[in-house]
Order: sequence, then structure tokens, then C-alpha cells
Amino acid sequence: MSASPSQPRSTRPSEGLTVLPLASPTLPPATTTNTTFVGRRDVWVVDPAPPWEAPREALLAEVRTLAHTGRAARGIVLTHHHPDHVGAAAWLREQTGLPILAHPVTATLLRGRPTVDRLLEEGDVLVGSDADDDRWQVLHTPGHAPGHLCLWEPVRRLLVAGDMVAATGTIVIAPPDGHMATYLAQLERLAALGPARLVPAHGAVVEAPVERLRFYVRHRLEREGRVSGALEAEPLALMALTERSYPDVPRALHGLASGSALAHLIKLEEEGRARRLDDGRWVSA
Repeated sequence: MSASPSQPRSTRPSEGLTVLPLASPTLPPATTTNTTFVGRRDVWVVDPAPPWEAPREALLAEVRTLAHTGRAARGIVLTHHHPDHVGAAAWLREQTGLPILAHPVTATLLRGRPTVDRLLEEGDVLVGSDADDDRWQVLHTPGHAPGHLCLWEPVRRLLVAGDMVAATGTIVIAPPDGHMATYLAQLERLAALGPARLVPAHGAVVEAPVERLRFYVRHRLEREGRVSGALEAEPLALMALTERSYPDVPRALHGLASGSALAHLIKLEEEGRARRLDDGRWVSA
């Protein structure tokens, strides 16, 4: 699809893989969510995000362009339930008749907004064509969100990773959706697959994904060390602990950072290394 200066431009990092960044109500520093099209012949539209008319029309134009190349969209896949990933899902179904697919937990959390037509579980396969390297395995990767899914093509080692990583910045892991220990385990799992190319939900395609995934693990453990260290001096409320543990994050973003700080605290509590007092403050255990 060609793009005018006012339209988003799609990229094709591999055959049967197209990435279209569209404006969405996401968190800074991101301003867009990638809608990803997977499959050489039968195409699965992953994370149609925008709630606004102009990017929605760009999305619909991309879907309609598929017919000119002998391809056809078969379904809408949601990596998870967060608003910056589902904003155009119901609208796109109305425009095209495509079914919406998601993990059962995501379907429950969406509460019918939109309704999920088909459930996806770990091990399911979305077929793009008859080619052996066009069979996209469904991976259930909770941690950021309990119903989070990735799509994995093991022959070419292509990973559509949703919100497991971002091209720049980090991913918020905030309870109750987020669980830090689970998230770290899933990052390790994805790194062990050895992906050659990774499509994040936000930002450019990652060309060194194993390094990026392992960087995320190191970064989280380093932050965990700061959180743990801050608890050693005195009991702290969550926001006070966030200020001490996230000195590199602007104060205006400490509200967001506190979600990840809480996820770290819960992990430390689960490991017997931190304890929450009756007044809500946290101490080292």
C-alpha cells in the first residue's frame, strides 16, 4: 500500500509479514500501535488498535488492498485486552465480517467489548498458506496481561510479540494484569526460541531480538535490586519507594512507574524477601 504524507506507511520485514503503525491511545514514549498482517495467502490481522477515524480508514484500506495481490483476510487476532490494542476490532469486524480471535482470558476481560468469536490457546496454529514456513503458532505469554498471546513462525523464526517488548522504552507490568515473575519467565522462554526478527506492538521491527529480550530481563532484575535496596533502610509507602527506585524516570511518570514497582514488590513478597505492613507500607523481610 502506498501512503500519502498524511497516511501511515506499512513495511514488509518478511514475505507474508506486514507492519502498519497506527495512532493509538497508548502510553509514552509510544504514539502508535503496530497492526501486523501475517500470512502469505490467508492473512491474520493482529491488533487493530485505533479508535479514531483517520487511522481506521488507513487500516481498512490496507485490508482491502490484500485482494489486489491474491490474498484475503481471515480473522482479527488480539494479543491482549488493553485499549491500545483493540480500539478498531469491533469496527473492523463490522466493515469486513472478519471474526475476532483471542485467548479465553482476554475474551473474559473484554466483557463483550468487543465480543470474541473464536478462542485461541497455546499450541493452536494460524495457517497463512500451504508453505511450511507460513504456519503461525500461538504462544500464551502472560505477564504483561494474563491472556497475552504471541505468534511464532519457527522456520523463519519470526515472532509477533505484542507487548512483551517494545522497540524503545520498557513495558509496564502493573497488577492486577501484570505479574513480574511470570513476565520474566516468558521473556526467557521467548529468548530461548532464538527469534531472528521480532515485531513489537510499539516501534520498529527488532532485528536483534534475543539480545533485546535478554536486555529486558537484565533491566528488570536491576530495577528489582533498586526496589529491594530501597526497602532496607525503612518502611516505605509505594510512591515513596517508587521515587527512590526510579530516579531516572521523570516525576510526572511516577504514577505509571508505581505499577511496575508494585509488581516488583509482589515478586519479592512471593520470594520471601519483602513484606507488606498493615498500613500498606513495605519493608524488607
